Amino acid sequence: MPAPPTPPEPGLRLIILYKLVKASLGIAFSVVLWGFLFAGSADRVLGIAADVRHHVTAAWSIQLADAFVSAADKRHLEVLASALALDGAATLFEWYALRTGRPWGAWLVVLATASLLPFEVVAIVRHRREGRIVLLLLNLTIVAYLALRTLKKHGSPFRRLGRPPLA
Repeated sequence: MPAPPTPPEPGLRLIILYKLVKASLGIAFSVVLWGFLFAGSADRVLGIAADVRHHVTAAWSIQLADAFVSAADKRHLEVLASALALDGAATLFEWYALRTGRPWGAWLVVLATASLLPFEVVAIVRHRREGRIVLLLLNLTIVAYLALRTLKKHGSPFRRLGRPPLA
């Protein structure tokens, strides 16, 4: 009889929980936005977005609120609702990959998270806020933690491909 799998260490459990919450919120916001659109209440969404913009610190959240405010027509809101659903689905896939212990799952999260770091830096340069700096440091910590953990546990992904790492 095989031994039961060992539970992930606390750092990985926190990242897994974060991915689940982020995916759930993205999908939920998409569903709510689609609900407003189907009810013909697009104007209410723009008012809510203007209020939310003043209370968020994450660069992606501000860009999302700006997109809401600048979306003057139903078509833009439909695109935004679709983008939220796709982001939620992608994040849910990241959660699944980490939760099930797929070796490539950590690399997926590292690449996805690292690809957003330049946007966070630009947002900090434009409007320096403590919350944005904390978010940048959190994302850098996630990238470093998962990359180092995965290198230690599975080795370099380039070794299995038979290619040398990029210099």
